[in-house]
Amino acid sequence: MTKSQILLVLPANTYRAQRFLDAARKLDVGVVIATDSDFSPPDYSNSVIDSFSFCDPKLAGANLAAEAKRRGISRVLAVDEAGVEVAEWTRTALEGRSVANPGILATRNKASLRKILQKQGIAQPRQFQISQSDDLFSKEIEFPVIVKPSKGSGSLGVTLANDYQELEFSLEIVNNLVVTTNIDRQQIIVEEFIPGDEYAVEVLVEDFNPMILAVFEKPDPLDGPYFAETIYITPPRLDTENLTNLEDTVLKCIVALGVKEGPIHMELRLTPSFTWVPIDIAARSIGGNCSDALQFTAAESLEELILKNVFAHKLSGITREHQASGVYMIPITKAGTLKQVDGIDEANKVRFVNKIEITLATGSKVLPLPYDNQYLGFIFAKAPTTTAVEKALREAYAQLDIKIE
Repeated sequence: MTKSQILLVLPANTYRAQRFLDAARKLDVGVVIATDSDFSPPDYSNSVIDSFSFCDPKLAGANLAAEAKRRGISRVLAVDEAGVEVAEWTRTALEGRSVANPGILATRNKASLRKILQKQGIAQPRQFQISQSDDLFSKEIEFPVIVKPSKGSGSLGVTLANDYQELEFSLEIVNNLVVTTNIDRQQIIVEEFIPGDEYAVEVLVEDFNPMILAVFEKPDPLDGPYFAETIYITPPRLDTENLTNLEDTVLKCIVALGVKEGPIHMELRLTPSFTWVPIDIAARSIGGNCSDALQFTAAESLEELILKNVFAHKLSGITREHQASGVYMIPITKAGTLKQVDGIDEANKVRFVNKIEITLATGSKVLPLPYDNQYLGFIFAKAPTTTAVEKALREAYAQLDIKIE
């Protein structure tokens, strides 16, 4: 019997590769890695395709589909944000379609995403059109506003501006990122700031039907000027009505985008008037190492569920473990060189903490948000209640002494 195979699209600098490779090994799925030339896969025992540039996603998708067909592969999955468009165009060619799913492609362009959701009556922030040649002080803008690149992720380049001077500075930050990361200069988003508590939702879509796998609460306020995320905990401390309204909003977004299958990661805000507003939607699973905070029926990982979904295994009855769980994404607080991280042993002794991972090597050059979107590492905890998880994560983080010079 021929072993099932999948083409994993792995962009440079992803944290997520090893988790998907481990899941594939556990499920006895053969993996072929498609990556850009700047990336070294963590496991060279897998077949690697590294001769295609990701700069033109449609062309890369056509080329990868031809190679996948030659190898007898019909399944493809984007492991991280930068591979979403390439994977969708590859899937399009493999299925003999001429047009990629516009909803999936829109998740990589925040201006397009806003238009699709607004058209379906889903609450969205107002956008302000600003070009490079505009005199900012002649524009009528209602502050505060958010400034961001259209294709960024992980709060890269995202800033809050309260007046015209701050807006000018925010645009300078994004323009500098445009130069260094090849983001289209014309795709700079300026939009209304939506106040409220922020939540993240992990979704797996099966034949157009979304399954909400987890809702994460973000207890630390995200009110600017920059937006470094820290704590994710689940289940959230939401009442039944707000949780039901959240699920309804998620369903409307999936329908609006026309997503048939695969992972979706959403960020939403609950406004003071108790309206759910989707802030961002990504056609991939949760980023970084954060998926380690999730475990499902029969001790399955998120990545195992995603691979089963790709191969059309029915996933009815999937539930998250009964314990509350969470992760503290250790932020980089200043620019410099990472010299040392002390206090890890003490942090590991905090009750309910089950793992601490420092993912950046000593000697690494580091930049804080909004100039880079790396995290220093991750703290994980599990406990009987969400409140206990939050307490454990904060206590563990307080034990760390991070030296950046």
